[in-house]
Amino acid sequence: MAASSGNDTPPGHTPTLLFLHAHPDDECILTGSTMAKAKAVGMRVVVAYATRGDAGETSSDLGDETLGEVREREARGACDSLGADRVLFLGFDDSGMEGTETALSPTAFANVAMDEVVARLCIALVNETITAVVGYDRNGTYGHPDHIRIHEAAHAAAPALHARWVFDATYNRDHLAELQGDDDDGYDKMKEDFESFAAGYDELTHLVQGWEWFMAKGEAIRHHQSQVPDDWKDDEPQADESAGDPPTDEATKATKADETEGGPDMAGFAERFGIEWYIATPLNPGEDSVEELGALTALFEPKSAWDGTALAIPAG
Repeated sequence: MAASSGNDTPPGHTPTLLFLHAHPDDECILTGSTMAKAKAVGMRVVVAYATRGDAGETSSDLGDETLGEVREREARGACDSLGADRVLFLGFDDSGMEGTETALSPTAFANVAMDEVVARLCIALVNETITAVVGYDRNGTYGHPDHIRIHEAAHAAAPALHARWVFDATYNRDHLAELQGDDDDGYDKMKEDFESFAAGYDELTHLVQGWEWFMAKGEAIRHHQSQVPDDWKDDEPQADESAGDPPTDEATKATKADETEGGPDMAGFAERFGIEWYIATPLNPGEDSVEELGALTALFEPKSAWDGTALAIPAG
């Protein structure tokens, strides 16, 4: 299935970021604040999904739609909420989790030839001037086969798109580990093999933070009704008695119930996901360095800007 519909920003061109994501809802969890801020500072935001997330699960009534159709519609709504200028789906099959039947399919995104991935991106983006490609860290955040493939695809496609930068979206695993209590099951992947989960603070180079951008991210997540837990659903808000436990999938990991309000615990969400972390890689190291981002300085702050604490709800 064909895709549907760098440059340190040459004079007369708006800086353009390509956000390359594996599945619908990944754009919110990992890069929602960044997308919102990018639009606010005058950049062009293009989002490309490798799959429609059709191998995922849902408790929602899909009606006459397939899960892939529902998730694509939700993704477009979320991207519109975040101000994306363009959204496209590359048409690959969702691999599902490692060891599943879908992950063994030769048409699964994790298994397709990288040349095909790069070709679909280049054809779809032939009229775009891409400044930077945003993908995921080398661990694929929590090890999902499609997330690992996104990391590989971002670094393979960026030179072909003449981009100047690759930014690996990730989590600060050291910060997440500090947040976990002794009785907190945490992220299974991080518990099993700490070094194979996301990235450590020493690897990180930049961040995006700010309550305004975080709130935009939270509003966008609400579009993913097939994936969010019950306390985020529009039709049946309710308290989650297991609010203290970490969620188990990407969309659920973003939310915990507020037991007193019966709705989303924005403070708990902000504590874990309020700051978006990145590893910057310059594609022209003789000309660029992670200390000088040129036109992208308005978007990404150096990691030294972090005060060592989680994003907190503003006073008042």
